[in-house]
Amino acid sequence: MKQLLIITGANGQVGSYLAQAWAETRLPMLLLIHSDGRRLEKLSSRPEIMIKACDLRDLASFKAALDEACRALDAVPARLVHTAAIRSYDARTLAKGEPLIWSEIFNANVSMAYNVLKACLPGMLSGRFGRIVMFASNVVQTGLHSGSAYAAAKAAIVNLVRSVALEAAPDNVLINSISPAPVETDLESDYEGEYLAFRQRYFAAYRAASPTGKLVSMQELKRVAELLLSEELANLTGQNLVIDGGASAPLPASPETGN
Repeated sequence: MKQLLIITGANGQVGSYLAQAWAETRLPMLLLIHSDGRRLEKLSSRPEIMIKACDLRDLASFKAALDEACRALDAVPARLVHTAAIRSYDARTLAKGEPLIWSEIFNANVSMAYNVLKACLPGMLSGRFGRIVMFASNVVQTGLHSGSAYAAAKAAIVNLVRSVALEAAPDNVLINSISPAPVETDLESDYEGEYLAFRQRYFAAYRAASPTGKLVSMQELKRVAELLLSEELANLTGQNLVIDGGASAPLPASPETGN
C-alpha cells in the first residue's frame, strides 16, 4: 500500500507551507485543519490529498479522520508532521493570569500531541516503518515570559517524544522534535490587538539578541523536517533539534574583555 503523510495544523502558516511544498511529490496526504482552510485552496481538488477539519483534542475525531483517509487514499500511516499548537492570547504572567486559561493551553497542547501519536503509532508499528516530527519550540530552552503554559506544554512534548521514541525504535519508527526560534511569518494575518503587539515585541527582541540576527525561515524548517522524515535514517530518534541561530549556545569569552 501507499505511504500516507499526515500534517496537523495544515491551516497555519508553517503547516500550509509544508503541505504546498510536499504536494509536488504527489504522495497521499491527510491535511488536518482546525477550521479555516483558505491557505490550502489550491490543494483542495487534488485526488491524492484529503483536507479534514478535526479537533485534535478529541482522540476519536482524529482516529475517524485518519481511518477515512487511509481507506479513501488506499494508504497506511507512514509519516506524521505535527505542527498544530494553541497559544494563549492573554499574554499575562502566571501570577496575573487566569488559572482556567493556563490549564486549557497546557492541556490542549499536550493532549493533541498524545492523540496524534496514539492514533498513528499502531499502524506504523505493525508495518515496521514510521517517521514522526513533532514541532516544539525554542522556549523549551529559554522559557517564555508571559507564556508559561505554552512553554511548559512544549517541554512536555519534547519529553513525550524522547520517551515514545524509546518504545518505537525497535520497530523502525523514529520520532524526533524540532524546536524553532521565532519563524519568519506574517504576524498580522494571525493576530491582532495587544497580542499582536506582544508577538511583534518578542520577535524584534529575539532578532536583536540572536547571534545570526535572523528569524527562522520556513525553508529551513522544511529541510530539517525532510531529513527527519527520510527513509534512509536508521538511528536518529528521540532527539530535539533546536533551530535558533545559536541563541541557546554558550557564549564564548570576549577577546577584548576576557568575560
